[in-house]
Amino acid sequence: MPVIRRLAVLCTDHGFGHLTRQLAIGQHLRTLGIEPVFYTAAPPSLLRESLPDPSVVPWQLDVGLSQPDSLRVDLARTCALLDERCSPSALETLADHLAAQPLQGVIADLPPMGLEAARLAGLPAVAVGNFDWAWIYDHFPELAPWAQRFRAWQAPHPAIHLWPGPALSGFRRVKRAPLVGRLHPPHSFPAGSRHVLVSFGGLGLKDLEQRLPRMDGVTWVLSAPMPALKRADCLWLEDIPYPALVAGADAVLTKPGYGILAEAFLAGTPLAWLPRSHWPESPYLADPMVARGDVQVGESIEEALTTLWSRPRPAPHDPSGSALAARRILDELLETAGLELPGPAGIGLSDPVP
Repeated sequence: MPVIRRLAVLCTDHGFGHLTRQLAIGQHLRTLGIEPVFYTAAPPSLLRESLPDPSVVPWQLDVGLSQPDSLRVDLARTCALLDERCSPSALETLADHLAAQPLQGVIADLPPMGLEAARLAGLPAVAVGNFDWAWIYDHFPELAPWAQRFRAWQAPHPAIHLWPGPALSGFRRVKRAPLVGRLHPPHSFPAGSRHVLVSFGGLGLKDLEQRLPRMDGVTWVLSAPMPALKRADCLWLEDIPYPALVAGADAVLTKPGYGILAEAFLAGTPLAWLPRSHWPESPYLADPMVARGDVQVGESIEEALTTLWSRPRPAPHDPSGSALAARRILDELLETAGLELPGPAGIGLSDPVP
């Protein structure tokens, strides 16, 4: 019976949240003697924050939704990029590459083309995500043909649904897993000021310098991929793991996104967020943020932060989700693909997920 030693981890190229949660899962795979090989267009430095000497194959796997910044969507450009990146030739190239590698399976978070390429390459694949792209595309008439294609590519595969998010649909079967994210010890910021981490991912935010108010006793913290701002009340930091900045901050100013939500929940860091009205996933992320006392920015960022700091700091979320998600992924490969773990399994197939 084949032993699982290397798994391809195919991460969607829309934002960094898909990759960062897979890095957390990858840490647990390594403890079992399984090497995750990350297929991603993200900068290698992002992977090295969480995994020493990561195995990386630079690859642009999909589109998601093309966005000029973190709050807006460009559907025309999305369609053009889909025609380019998810073409039959691009699919064939990826499938041929996967088939030629010493891999025993695929984790896809959650590029549909990656799932179809795995099928063509004869590799078992497990989808992992808090939403699926066919569901997202159903909300945009311009993307309906791609939603239909993606649903067909997703249908043969099992999936692991991560909380929070809309229910996954159209997969062969779906199992649940809790919140998954990275967690680091908190960075120690200088005393004498409240530090707010400004986090809008690789897409950034238009007019950021004009949007950030000047507030007495508040220092705005930025780190790559956010740009440095030449203001006395802004602090730009490098070479510090991003989850450590999240854990050490007095608050995070952000938009609804799984990666930053997960890392803030795990650290117990409060969130103030700018709404993303065109993003179908947003209400599913906003509800648990509201439930724990986080604040959506309304009239002003100052008002949102003042309200946020008038409330108790949230308790850190249960950190066991990454290990449980890794367990669910391996359950699928062990049960359906005739694979074995290297050495003693150490994984209970019947362990409950909270």
